[in-house]
Amino acid sequence: MRKIALLSLFTMIILAGVMAQEKITSDKPLPIMAWAGIPAGEMNAERFRELKEMGINVNLSNYPNAEAMQQALDLAQQVGIRMVTSCPELKTEPEKTARRFMNHPALAGYYLLDEPVRKDFAELGDWAKRIETVDSKHFCFVNLIASIHTTKTEALGTATYAEYVSTFAREVPSQLLSFDFYPVLVDGIHERWYEGLEIFSAEARKLDKPFWAFALACSYNELHPIPTIPALRLQLYSNLAYGAQGLEYWPYWMPDLRTSPIALDGKRTVVYDRIKAVNKEIQDLAGVFVGSKVVSVSHTGVVIPRGTSRLSTLPRAIKVFETEGSGALVSILENGANSFFVVVNRDLNKSLPITILGDESLKRVLKDGSIVKASIYANTTEIEPGDIAVYLISN
Repeated sequence: MRKIALLSLFTMIILAGVMAQEKITSDKPLPIMAWAGIPAGEMNAERFRELKEMGINVNLSNYPNAEAMQQALDLAQQVGIRMVTSCPELKTEPEKTARRFMNHPALAGYYLLDEPVRKDFAELGDWAKRIETVDSKHFCFVNLIASIHTTKTEALGTATYAEYVSTFAREVPSQLLSFDFYPVLVDGIHERWYEGLEIFSAEARKLDKPFWAFALACSYNELHPIPTIPALRLQLYSNLAYGAQGLEYWPYWMPDLRTSPIALDGKRTVVYDRIKAVNKEIQDLAGVFVGSKVVSVSHTGVVIPRGTSRLSTLPRAIKVFETEGSGALVSILENGANSFFVVVNRDLNKSLPITILGDESLKRVLKDGSIVKASIYANTTEIEPGDIAVYLISN
């Protein structure tokens, strides 16, 4: 009887091993930052846990003084998120303030300025250098202007948007780059968005710096609708397909705007749960994106976005790839021993039919990070509006 029991147990262990699903994993989560996070008057552990529950692991809030900033850092440490510091003393006494916070476990970096123009770079560079003389471990954070006018940038003080980005990187010490662009409009996708992503991603690669990019978390005027899950997916997955190594939401809690995740009365809106759901998806795929390098980015469709390139070649493991409808963003990312063929549906309203046929080595990465043979799925499938499909190719 004992032998039978042992044999049964051994059989169950073997079956469990066979049935266990291989997964793509990451040693580190993808940084996901909330701008305009918890205000000073609402700071408590419950509010910080609520922020983390939405899937945020980095918070940026402006606080009225260093004491309030200290309190925010302590609460962030308590719940397990990090803070980008922002308080007046960081500008008036940068060295002293950096010394105060540099060893705090919850410190992620130091916020300097949002959307500077060319004339601001010298002052920003001096400020960042003063902080770096004390603390070179944590990043100084500046968010750059959107690339709406990529070839008409008199307001930026440079001849082109690419020059704006490269000049900033040359004059302001920065461990990472960031820019914003809110492309989802009531009447469609902004025609300059992908062109801007092309430029920013290319400049970041030239500079060998990681970049972070945004998704809009509110309807801040009549041009922008309340964010839907397809709209959030399209922005975030497009950023990741272009090589973003961090994601940002603007804003988390700003009562003068329409339908941010936390409303004027301090209660959650429908956007809170939508962002929470998409953040969970993204972290399940962190093993695809964290530390990845862009090999190529291209597009399919009868008409491709301005400033982008049409898909012309496929990885050796993929024999056939076709899309219908309005087309897709197609990215090849390299990450360690694997390459990933990433397909994003650019349409916010319709599913995208795709046909993909590969050799026996081609695998599919499911939304929970599980890895399966691509051949177990039909050659023709669909990607939901704004959503993603990921295929793994072993190097």
